[in-house]
Amino acid sequence: MTTINDDMASLQTAATAAIADFADVTVRGYLKEHPDLVVHRLDLLASMIERVRIAVIRDRAASPCPPHPCVAAEHAEMVAEYTEHTCDCDFCLCGS
Repeated sequence: MTTINDDMASLQTAATAAIADFADVTVRGYLKEHPDLVVHRLDLLASMIERVRIAVIRDRAASPCPPHPCVAAEHAEMVAEYTEHTCDCDFCLCGS
């Protein structure tokens, strides 16, 4: 794998696990995994988010785009497409 592929695999793993962490605290009221592991995932995701936010700010300043007509509706379409997905994958939240 290339470095970006390694990074993407790490971030995908962290994001999926963080979603499970969110479910744990929302449903159970506590984490089922060690807090240090959870914090490590959150740190990876926070670093990624900060890097992307910097790119958004830079890109908006360099080439202002018109406002997106409906960000929430487009995201809802992506969510619907994702939730309709099924597979036998152990890692997929929408596994069958």
